[in-house]
Amino acid sequence: MYSKTTKNQRLIAGVAAVILALYLLFIAPTQSMYTLKVALRSVMERLIPFDPDFYTAVPILGTTFGIWILLLTFGGALLLVVAYKIYQGDLKARAVGLGVAAIASVAGMTMFIPWMVLIVSDYSNGPVPGVLPPPNDVTLMPPVIWIMVVGLIAYFIFLLMDKDSIKNKIYKFIIYTAIGVVAGMVFMNAQHGVRYFMFIPEYLTDNPTLERYDNPLGNPFTNLDYYDALALTTISQAQVNELKADEPVDIVRKDKTVEKVVVKKSTPEYNPNTLSLFLGGYGNYIASYLMVFLIPFVFLRKRWAYYAMLMAILFSAVATYWNALVRGSFEWVIGGTLSLILFIMFLLPVFRQFVDSDEDEVTEA
Repeated sequence: MYSKTTKNQRLIAGVAAVILALYLLFIAPTQSMYTLKVALRSVMERLIPFDPDFYTAVPILGTTFGIWILLLTFGGALLLVVAYKIYQGDLKARAVGLGVAAIASVAGMTMFIPWMVLIVSDYSNGPVPGVLPPPNDVTLMPPVIWIMVVGLIAYFIFLLMDKDSIKNKIYKFIIYTAIGVVAGMVFMNAQHGVRYFMFIPEYLTDNPTLERYDNPLGNPFTNLDYYDALALTTISQAQVNELKADEPVDIVRKDKTVEKVVVKKSTPEYNPNTLSLFLGGYGNYIASYLMVFLIPFVFLRKRWAYYAMLMAILFSAVATYWNALVRGSFEWVIGGTLSLILFIMFLLPVFRQFVDSDEDEVTEA
């Protein structure tokens, strides 16, 4: 299954390890930070002044990009340490390389999407008036696209550089590509979930005395019980500032119809968005990271890692479908379906043989 490697294959894997390590140490962090800075500049100057719904992009992207930058840099250092062992054909070292390349691939993908959403996408035609079109001097592709490209090249080198049969390599290519795609999609579902979970409009008012944890209206676990979360995202900042409890407000639905809705309630009532977005937000973050970090161990076909991966995949499917039902957004259906498909693939013997073994230890290549 993981056949012995040839000298040329070991040389290719070793060179790939050194190149990826140096890239992650000295180039990728700068590319990531540049992408973050330009994306947040667009948020601050072009989007937030007209649509406060975008303000949560600042803390969310600041945190997630920071985590990715640290993981990429630590990963580059680790990969440089084991590069010689990869050249020698050590299977465990090769698994480490696969894991670091997976981090780079998923990080590049998830940092690429905010650029497309916040910079390239044109919101000047609605639904919120006043938003400027994308600037003409911003490129379509951000620098982080190369993190994904370089990461993917190394990922498949570490995965396929052995003397296994072509048929087995095709199966490995399919299942390990599916893990990466689902991990990235689950992470983006989490980004969307936390974006709404953190949307606390009081932060945008002129009330400096309001404290997040002292006032129930400012607490992330209760604010969605006082507000209609979907209606809240459709009104302007001026309307947020003037909200009165139990007073209907004109909101514009996606189909352009106008409806009177009580956006702010005087007493709390259970709102499924709170639990839904907690699981689909923070929970999906954890599930996505678990999928990425478990890749080296399922590559070594550790039984515990196989079950842990099944746990993360099933959790993401349930949490994401739950969000789809509560929020009525099709992107959650896509994410949940991808997780469900991957869960089924892990159970099929044709794929399971490459991520699980009946034996406790796997002989090194």
